[in-house]
Amino acid sequence: MKFTLIIKGNSWKKVYKQLKPWGEVILPGLSIIGLIVLVRSTGLLQSQEWLVFDQLLRIRPNEAIDPRVVIVGIDEEDINYVGSYPIPDQDIAKMLSILDIYKPRVIGLDLFKDKDSNSDRTDFALALRENPNIIGVEVALNQKRTFNVKPPPELPPERVGFADVIVDPDGKLRRGLMASKTYTGKLKYSLPLRLAQFYLGKQGIVFHHGSRSDDPIGFGSSRLVRFLPNSGGYVGTDANGFQILLNFRSDPEPFRILSLRDVLTKKIDPNWISDRIVIVGMTASSIKDRFITSAVKRTFYTKDLGFENSANQYQWIYGVEIHAHATSQIISNVLDRRPLLKVWSKFWEYLWILAWGLLGIILGLILKSPLKTLLSLGLASIGLVGICYILLVVGWWIPLVPTLLALGSAGLTTSFFDRDLRTLLEQRSLTLKRCFETIHNGPLQTLAVILRSLGEEDIKTEKLRSLLEQVNQELRSIPDYLSQEMLSRHDSFYLEGNEIFDLQTPISELLYHIYDSTLRRNFQGFETIQSFIPPNFEPLEDCYLNADQKRGLYLFLQEALCNVGKHSQGATRLDVICTRSAREYCLQIIDNGSGIISSNYQSGGRGTDQAQDLARKLRGKFRRFPHSPQGTVCELTWPVVRTWRQRFL
Repeated sequence: MKFTLIIKGNSWKKVYKQLKPWGEVILPGLSIIGLIVLVRSTGLLQSQEWLVFDQLLRIRPNEAIDPRVVIVGIDEEDINYVGSYPIPDQDIAKMLSILDIYKPRVIGLDLFKDKDSNSDRTDFALALRENPNIIGVEVALNQKRTFNVKPPPELPPERVGFADVIVDPDGKLRRGLMASKTYTGKLKYSLPLRLAQFYLGKQGIVFHHGSRSDDPIGFGSSRLVRFLPNSGGYVGTDANGFQILLNFRSDPEPFRILSLRDVLTKKIDPNWISDRIVIVGMTASSIKDRFITSAVKRTFYTKDLGFENSANQYQWIYGVEIHAHATSQIISNVLDRRPLLKVWSKFWEYLWILAWGLLGIILGLILKSPLKTLLSLGLASIGLVGICYILLVVGWWIPLVPTLLALGSAGLTTSFFDRDLRTLLEQRSLTLKRCFETIHNGPLQTLAVILRSLGEEDIKTEKLRSLLEQVNQELRSIPDYLSQEMLSRHDSFYLEGNEIFDLQTPISELLYHIYDSTLRRNFQGFETIQSFIPPNFEPLEDCYLNADQKRGLYLFLQEALCNVGKHSQGATRLDVICTRSAREYCLQIIDNGSGIISSNYQSGGRGTDQAQDLARKLRGKFRRFPHSPQGTVCELTWPVVRTWRQRFL
């Protein structure tokens, strides 16, 4: 049992060691996600989320005009037509009488008519009493009574709706107040809700609401979605009363609008009015009954200014338009199942943000290239915007701004940290590789000569001492070389004897120096060679190689020559041939001895691995094959690749 626990403990240690580097990369990305969640929870992203919410509502596909809602807008020309403002009660009474001829289902009178002392009020008061389908307005929710406006005294409470609205801290309108208690504790309903109640009641659809303002409001089987303090992008917002998010109709002309002159002169089609909801209100620019919104394509105000499709983020919208949108929203949901705007719970919203942030982290880990990471994050962001847009079209407001921030920030942060980690690991790997190459091509070569000499003949003490001192000196010089190489960003090359060369040295010059230096080493195979033909490396002068490829080529020549010195037996000739054809470069090291190609050496060693790795980097080929009549050929070939400058010169 104890042995099993030890194994499990060791396994966990191994897992921890393997995951620790990844944890160092992932942790910053998770911290960024946590910071974004914290910032959102404090409300610092509210304005940005509202702005994006408005824009997504604005670019939705156009909807058909709602024929059930008609607006009678009293504009500047109407004021000039009747000759005074406020519009005289007798003109309003005449308008109501004409509308009654066309049998509208309900009329919403968004005009404040609380004074009953006017001499011309008789006809107006009679119209209010005799037409039970007229709904009046009041302002009732201000704590200071002098700020409130009473409804027409001729209307009973059930035929009155308040016109109070709620604007957000940025001054824009996004919510509609459907019901609320006054400061005296009396429950009141809004004008849009009263109009919808009257209109749907004629079709037998029952209105549901309890005695409290926060009870669910519904019609038949439909229920309005109540706005809460933290709905969507809102944080800690005042949600008193029964509020809903306004789902404005998405069309430049969502409703038919008539003027007071059209009604008084009867220049209207009866079908426009019959069985409809008619809302009468002010659309004159001189009257301050307007608010700001950026969630609609166009308002009557921008239309009057001649803007066909205003891109202004601060559009004026008349109060009568707001009532029309809110009324249409309710009856369209009940009769047409047009979606109301809904939101997820905070748990699912933050889980959504976390999921996209984790996606950014994964992309930052998988894609090594910063450019690929940036491109993939861009594509993912486009997909995220598309998903949020589609969900909003079907009625769901999903957080977009914090999710985009989590996706992009976590992805880029992870990519940068991962790049740093990969750079560190590559640096360590490259340092180990350089260290081994230096040891392999220097001290190990000398040590191999010593071991070979010990196995074949008695070596003199003085010679052995000399060789061992050479090994000692080469080993001691390696740390200094590696330090200099690190400082020179690996642009140097080490040779035995404490020689360090700049890789920017011309290829032919450095190759010849490697050739000459290697042949002067105390290798047994070089003692019998009688013919040395100086090589010509000039064919490689126009060969473009980076620093790593140059290093590999120098190591290849050094290793091939060392193999001749260590393993070739009885060699009398050594040729190093460098050629260039139209298609490829070729470097050959040829000897006429024996011993290199054998059953033991054929499998290759570290030098063979280096040569094959170089061939892959150069997209060439490495071969070692017998030379006729005796000897070995070590050959490296690679294609001629011209730079863009060479191609056009």
